[in-house]
Amino acid sequence: MRAPLTRLKGEWQPPAVAPTLRVTLLPRASLAAEPLEFSWARETQRDIGTVVHAWLLQLAEERQLPGAAELDKERPRVLAQLERLGVPQSERPRAAELILRALRQTLSDERGRWILSSAHRHAYSEWELSGVTGGRLRNVRIDRSFVDESGTRWVIDYKTSAHEGGDLEGFLAQELERYRPQLEGYLEIARAVGEEPVRAALYFPLLGAFREAG
Repeated sequence: MRAPLTRLKGEWQPPAVAPTLRVTLLPRASLAAEPLEFSWARETQRDIGTVVHAWLLQLAEERQLPGAAELDKERPRVLAQLERLGVPQSERPRAAELILRALRQTLSDERGRWILSSAHRHAYSEWELSGVTGGRLRNVRIDRSFVDESGTRWVIDYKTSAHEGGDLEGFLAQELERYRPQLEGYLEIARAVGEEPVRAALYFPLLGAFREAG
């Protein structure tokens, strides 16, 4: 069946065309003079963090944590993980050593073993939550969370930052301030999950340092 035809009135005119969108060009001084250079060092540091997070997730699922010295036998596995991530071969030995150092430091640290302990109630690693913080909906992934023996829920974010030289306390204080908005967002979302009090902190595996966002 043919569609019916509709005749236009004699005075019909097509609608006016919308005005052309004006584009404001940046002045030449605001443009980068050279293309951004890809940094293997920056990419490798990110991949180190990825592997450390994966290992901490695995360790948190163990019924009994291994000793720090037991990790030395895992070097081939760590190197294979770095290869899969595309880390250049020349970078892998140094990256593997940093990863193993972070894991040994964590397992040698009383606070690190407490964070990873399987004895906690309602414990989660890579805990994905959604909620409203700062007036907008956010999806977050919390590295480690659990309810401790006193009934407090902790939300802990791992940071694989390294620090060479002096003034470690100053560096840690600076890092805490840098990530405070992130931790405050975690707190706001986690408080909606249950009635227990919630506290947030950063843990630095390479440094064996724990800093609460008080």
